[in-house]
Amino acid sequence: MAAHVLLIEDDPRLAEMVSEYLGQAGFRVTAAGSGEEGLARFAREPFDALVLDLVLPGIDGLEVCRRLRASSDVPVLML
Repeated sequence: MAAHVLLIEDDPRLAEMVSEYLGQAGFRVTAAGSGEEGLARFAREPFDALVLDLVLPGIDGLEVCRRLRASSDVPVLML
């Protein structure tokens, strides 16, 4: 089964482009448009890795990473 990646990116064009690239590389991608939405998705379903934008509306990427690290060691790639 393909690795499942959570992409947290608020720019729809960039999210679409990164999702397409990852999909072509064989990954399953779920996209979230904000840190809050991403954290909620992460709490509901398992992911193998996270691609995280640094600048997000609401809580920023660093805070999302801090919160994830409190309970998970999932690999995180910051954009």
